[in-house]
Amino acid sequence: MLSSVPGRRTAIVATLGPVSETRSCIGGLVQAGVDVVRLSMSNGSRAQHQSAVRNVREIAAEVGRPVLLLADLQARKNRLGALPGGQAEWKSGESVVLCAAPTDATSHRTWITYPWAPDRLPPGALVLIDDGAVVLTVTDASASDLHCVVVQGGHVTSGRGISMPGATNVPPGLVDRDADDLRFARALGVDLIALSFACSAADYHEVHTLAPDQVIIGKVEHPDALASLSAMATTFDGLMVARGDLAVEIPFEDVPMAQKRIVSECTSRGKLSVVATQLLHSMRQSALPTRAEVSDIANAVLDGADALMVTGETGYGLHPIRVVDVLHKVIVRAEQHQDEVGAPGGVTSISSQDREGNGTSDG
Repeated sequence: MLSSVPGRRTAIVATLGPVSETRSCIGGLVQAGVDVVRLSMSNGSRAQHQSAVRNVREIAAEVGRPVLLLADLQARKNRLGALPGGQAEWKSGESVVLCAAPTDATSHRTWITYPWAPDRLPPGALVLIDDGAVVLTVTDASASDLHCVVVQGGHVTSGRGISMPGATNVPPGLVDRDADDLRFARALGVDLIALSFACSAADYHEVHTLAPDQVIIGKVEHPDALASLSAMATTFDGLMVARGDLAVEIPFEDVPMAQKRIVSECTSRGKLSVVATQLLHSMRQSALPTRAEVSDIANAVLDGADALMVTGETGYGLHPIRVVDVLHKVIVRAEQHQDEVGAPGGVTSISSQDREGNGTSDG
């Protein structure tokens, strides 16, 4: 199983970022109960990733339990380009220009990874940043520039995810950057690979060809993935319910049912299932979770998820270690309830054969 913490079956996956990449914070996260450390290949330098891996390995040896490493490939995920100083504050009513190619960036002008179809972005169309935490509306769209007005302001950072439902032209398959990041991640000795915006069993085979000895998890973030879910659950070593992008690609009210279906498809096949995004979103600022967040975590455990993953909460929130402590407490209590009522868990093991890329993952 992914979890190595005594008395807890469901694993905790925590993302490293600006507030948590120091050795002391990584040590605190591991002590609080982190089982898997996520490295986002879309953010951070290679030197930072190398340092993080070294610290995780050393700290795991010191505490005497394994801590796995997960490299998350950008793949089809659309992202903002660079911002001066890596961040900016976009206030409601301000103008923002997004470019189709890298350009000299300012606080309110940058580029995005993939181009758009101008005829599918009429005035008033929405552009969602960071899973909708910041919202823009389009005022004018050409093939080279997208002029927008901020309608819901907030803090943005370089590399933050961006979505324009139905308007972005994203090519299939791995791009050169993904292949290069995959080689780098393998050289670091990571234990798992996550593929953003996986949409078919073919995506697994493309990654598996380059990394035949890796555990590969497909991130379900698009309607195309839901349409081929059975084949993906059969082929991938595991699937992640990536609720942030999924909730802007399909109606948000459909996401809870999609989550249950994805976890069930994995459990029935003995594959890993991971539930991610906004598990403790309020704790990016608050020291305490909301009641709804606690229920969400518990229900994910009761549904049978093998792991729960936090991103911004530990990447750039104010209370990264406390976030993990809260996750641990809620998961343990939910598992106690499972045991009391005899509810089946979804704990799935990664066998040595799985790590060696045996035929079970090929469907």
